[in-house]
Amino acid sequence: MFNGRNRNRANGRPRQREYDKSSRTRAAILDAAMDEFARHGFGGARIDSIAKAANLNNHALYYHFGDKEQLFKAVLEHGYKSLRANLAPRDLAAMEPEAGMARIVEDVFEFVQRMPKHMAIARDVNRNRGAHLTPALRRNIRVAARTLVEDITFVLRRGQATRRFAAGIDAEHLYFSIFGLCSFYFTNTYTLSAAVGRDLSRPDAVRKRKAEIVRLILASLRP
Repeated sequence: MFNGRNRNRANGRPRQREYDKSSRTRAAILDAAMDEFARHGFGGARIDSIAKAANLNNHALYYHFGDKEQLFKAVLEHGYKSLRANLAPRDLAAMEPEAGMARIVEDVFEFVQRMPKHMAIARDVNRNRGAHLTPALRRNIRVAARTLVEDITFVLRRGQATRRFAAGIDAEHLYFSIFGLCSFYFTNTYTLSAAVGRDLSRPDAVRKRKAEIVRLILASLRP
């Protein structure tokens, strides 16, 4: 005969609570790790600091992520997944080609603005010549980028078919250019601010820069 506790277990409630707790724990670890890796890079980050920030002991962290390298890879993967997850619903086929491309550029700009820690971690990966990019992680990055490249290709072809965009433009190179323009502004805000004598992190300055990048990209696409 089942007692109340056993009935709950049979109904899956304790198991669901355990799953929810585990999910919250992993999320807390990822959040703390993203902050630590963004500040110090892979080489300077400390597991003790991550566990403390997540209000856990080291054993719990190792239980969920194995070791420092596995945790770093999980954090990097989490950032790239957010690029797909945070894209607002959009019907590019219903937009004029110029409006569709402008929307893509704005989405990339806002992603870079919203995810400074991810961008810092990506820079650390590149400083270390991709040392932590396993084949599985490379595949995950390609999946994250694929949606955006496919969107760029789709809009580019529509614009070229109606002769509103120039022929011969490579979608991947356009992807590089969009990300390069957007990321440069945020990774160099302080030195650029010093160079021009005003705070480029102010909301009005950020809005103007986003509009200017959209203008530059659309100008580059004209026949």
